[in-house]
Amino acid sequence: MRIIRNLSEILGQKQAINLLQGALKRGCLAHSYLFTGPKGVGKETTAKALLYHLFCHLSKESPCGGCLACKKLDRGIHPDLMVIYPEKRDIRIDSIREIERFLRYRPLEAPYRVVLILEADKLNLEAGNALLKSLEEPPLYALFLLLTERVSQILPTILSRTQIVRFIPLPREIIKNYLMVWRGFEEAVAETLAELSLGSLGRALEIADSGLLEELNSFIKAATNPKEEVKFKVAEKLARLNKESLDLFLFLLTLWIWKSYLKERINFPFPKALPEESLKGNPHFLIREVAQAKKALEYYLNPELTLYVLMKKIESASKS
Repeated sequence: MRIIRNLSEILGQKQAINLLQGALKRGCLAHSYLFTGPKGVGKETTAKALLYHLFCHLSKESPCGGCLACKKLDRGIHPDLMVIYPEKRDIRIDSIREIERFLRYRPLEAPYRVVLILEADKLNLEAGNALLKSLEEPPLYALFLLLTERVSQILPTILSRTQIVRFIPLPREIIKNYLMVWRGFEEAVAETLAELSLGSLGRALEIADSGLLEELNSFIKAATNPKEEVKFKVAEKLARLNKESLDLFLFLLTLWIWKSYLKERINFPFPKALPEESLKGNPHFLIREVAQAKKALEYYLNPELTLYVLMKKIESASKS
């Protein structure tokens, strides 16, 4: 995957990038930033690009990519960077204690010691309150970068001590052009992926690389097939997907439900890669069923049975 080391290469986030570039130019970075916005629109890519500007030995304005600091960042082994992310379902107090130990010592090679917290909304209450202490009185060399899709889940006291940087969904044309230029997709395929992504380049790449569009077609065909063994076979296959892939599959299924309903009612333009089958029933009912299935899977209910039941609901809706 292409490594982006320069903030100027970030796509479609002019306001956020201007803010960070201005702070770098003036030498007045805040001690903590909260990057918030939808999944896959460049928050993590921007955070990591910022590190190259801070750590590069040769150029702060245009990171070289060839010095020792850049190479260590490329490999994820720079000693002045700590990355924190949820273990299982949340970020716990032990991770915050690791941050406290990390910040006791001055930087070894860079001007800053940087703490990058992914999915910061997953901080549990104890961890959030402990992090607050570090944010209130950070060492001069400390820089916190918190990333979240759900800013409403962040403690207000943490929000008040961070500078919020908002990221927006990307225009469809930007995603389409990226897929054509950097991934070599044909225009029609890139256009379909850009439409399905709903403004998230990360989601477009996930869909492209996962093969889930084929799985979605199999799922819908099985749902409308009268043979129960076909449904069980497809449900069994999908049940083997990891949580992230299954979440993305359910997102695509929800999108198909809406577009299928609109296609049936108002001749809505329909992406070629989606199943051609149409729904005749109320889409709100099915979308609620998909949401309930997702919630059930989060609580470790039998995925094969959950997906089978969902197929039966779609079968019923296709006949009504």
